Amino acid sequence: MKLKKKTAMITSFAVGMVMLTTTVFAEVASKSGYEQAKDALKYTAESFSSNLSSYTVDISMAVKDNGKIIISDSSLSKYDRIKGAQENINTRTKGNDKIKSYYYVDKNLMITNDPESDMYYETKFEKPEKGYEFHNPFKEDHASDLEKIGDAIVGNLKDHVIVKDNANGGKELYGSVSEAQIPTLINAITSYMLKSNTASINRNPNEKNPMPVIIKDIYIKEVKGKMITDKNGLLQNVLGTGTFHGKDEKGVEHNLTFEVLFKLSNVNSTVVNKLDLSGKKVEKNVQNNRDEFANPEKYIGKYKNDIIIEKDGKFQKIGERILNITKSDDKIVTGNYEEKYLKGYESYAGKLSKVNFEAKYGEDKYNAPVRIEGVSGVGHISINRHDASVYFDIPQRGRNNILYGGSFNRVFE
Repeated sequence: MKLKKKTAMITSFAVGMVMLTTTVFAEVASKSGYEQAKDALKYTAESFSSNLSSYTVDISMAVKDNGKIIISDSSLSKYDRIKGAQENINTRTKGNDKIKSYYYVDKNLMITNDPESDMYYETKFEKPEKGYEFHNPFKEDHASDLEKIGDAIVGNLKDHVIVKDNANGGKELYGSVSEAQIPTLINAITSYMLKSNTASINRNPNEKNPMPVIIKDIYIKEVKGKMITDKNGLLQNVLGTGTFHGKDEKGVEHNLTFEVLFKLSNVNSTVVNKLDLSGKKVEKNVQNNRDEFANPEKYIGKYKNDIIIEKDGKFQKIGERILNITKSDDKIVTGNYEEKYLKGYESYAGKLSKVNFEAKYGEDKYNAPVRIEGVSGVGHISINRHDASVYFDIPQRGRNNILYGGSFNRVFE
């Protein structure tokens, strides 16, 4: 688990560098080049989620400190969208330590491993699940708003990218921007990213940390990038390189270079097979279906939550919130909510201290908006499928210094 978190931090930073490179080069191109770059990203994301039957993605990242490689991370992933299967082999090198991890999932089982103990964990699902699914980031909520923010941040950079038409009908976009051409706002954002991510990568005190912690005088020295698409606009290859200058707490100067390479191959011909676990240390278990709302009726019952205020520098309980769920199925949850105050604190009661509610599930089977008759605002209820608790709130925050916590625990009487 620690390895996955650490890898996620590094991968997140690498993706951030790719996005910075891509955004800069998309924006600095002419209007046609800019549109071509964004179209390629959007078309590729859409292809991953709905058009391609299978594909292989190879992503590698390296971090250099003053020219010396200190961290590298490579991930080879195979996807079969039709079968819902994914296999990932990740190799991470940090200083002199090299760790290789494995992950596989399909509709019937999942395989992970612990590299330190060389133990593999095979989990079979009681009922078939969805397996691997690619979620198109351009179709997420607020994606268009974030795109506009990115456009505004880059500003007036232009005319630094060359767009070349290849003989096979594909495109090649490449170029570079240097220190003097980087807007102040981008440098400020980069400074924040570099400070927070180097600190996150070095968070574990039990690990050797070759990544220097940069804290001041941070700016971008150079960003270079190259993007190749096929005749349909599908990304084939993306290479991004960014060099960042900064100083650590001792005032030592560092030139950190981040190199990220993305390759797409074996489109519609990738075969995804699970690892043969013969001869390996394996721990097997069976897991209930993670996406199925099994037996929703078990959530019918009484739940409580303490009403707390801060008084004289201390927390003090002044009452209880009572949540009664009277109906619960895979489509709707209904019930009533009541606040009961201790003697002397009745004045803290609000207009919604006793109400009936109804919440209907949408695509998300565990979260639903709470609607109360006569109230314009919308609350929220979330079923915790891993224990006997629910999250519940209604639109009445900030009353008389009451501290609101939305977690309600089941009462067994």
